[in-house]
Amino acid sequence: MPDELIDEWVGPLSVERSGGGTPPPLSGGPDRAAVTGGGDRTRRPSWLRALLVSLVIIASGAACGAAAYRLERSLGVQPPTVEQTADGWRITARRQREFSGLALYGDRLVWQNGAAIELLELDTGRLRLLGPGPGMRATWDPAVGERYAVWFEAERRDSPSARAVVYDTHSGRRWTLTEIGSVLSYPALSGDAAVWCSTRAVHSPSINGVWIGDGIAFEVAPGRGEPVIDDGVVVWATDRIGPLVAAELASGTTWPVAAGLTRGRFTGLALAGRTVVWGQTPTAREPGRVAAIDVDGGDTTVLARGAHRLCGPAFDGRTVVWGERGPDGDRIMACRLDGPTFTVAAVAGDLVEVAVSDARVAWIAATAPARYEIVVARLPQ
Repeated sequence: MPDELIDEWVGPLSVERSGGGTPPPLSGGPDRAAVTGGGDRTRRPSWLRALLVSLVIIASGAACGAAAYRLERSLGVQPPTVEQTADGWRITARRQREFSGLALYGDRLVWQNGAAIELLELDTGRLRLLGPGPGMRATWDPAVGERYAVWFEAERRDSPSARAVVYDTHSGRRWTLTEIGSVLSYPALSGDAAVWCSTRAVHSPSINGVWIGDGIAFEVAPGRGEPVIDDGVVVWATDRIGPLVAAELASGTTWPVAAGLTRGRFTGLALAGRTVVWGQTPTAREPGRVAAIDVDGGDTTVLARGAHRLCGPAFDGRTVVWGERGPDGDRIMACRLDGPTFTVAAVAGDLVEVAVSDARVAWIAATAPARYEIVVARLPQ
């Protein structure tokens, strides 16, 4: 089965089958025959004919395999309901499937729907089913960038080995990037580089990555973490409460980020340029907060303090967005690095994830037990 097969949720399922049939007779003079005592004429085997028949059988088998794969996915994976709103989109899960892994870049929104990886083109409303591939039953939260979307696939959730898969939004092609071993974090993506944490042997985790264009894998640093990346800089927390570490892919340099951290658990980490933004939960002595710092050093800037049920943050280089529990329920909050905090929207249900890119914000909310929706809206001017 070719790995480039991509399904689009546009109308009923259609399947093309390769034509079979008997190949035309070979041209030329009569076959030479050996004359037996009974006058029988025996035809010598035609290797060209056998080759043509074999090719027809292979092509028919591939077509049938593709048809079976599409049918299996149409029965096992149901596309969500996509509705256009006044300032964006509303996506609702069917069959009580869980949404996760929200990733937004420009006009492309990618997420995980049950075991499926889906992409919505926000300018056209076209919905694409990107994964999983044939024989795969488990996927991990995707990442999306200017050109590529990257995610992990495996035969099952507890599989000891997974593979990184990429989809090229320019060409519509998908392929396997590399085998990654056991998954310890979701992928992060910037330009031509994707990074994650995985391990190929017991007790030997490391921050790893791959250059998508040429498929060359590399190790950023040994250790455990959930890395984020932007423009060749990688940042991760070595523990749930820190500290933060940064690395530069071009030079191979790694250094500690001297951030002012509390003892609260990290709720999210985002990087744009050389500014890293994070959230930490409240502790007995310190309120929950959202903060930022330059990876090269300097003072820690507290963007929000006293946040409860913190979700995120997300950061696109201009706007920091997070979710929190307000007096009337969950809400989306935002601020510029040099400006005041403002409310983006009230949320129906419990916030799960947030994302931001340019003038758009997106979030996942659990609106009822086992019922999820994604909302995409415009940021206030």
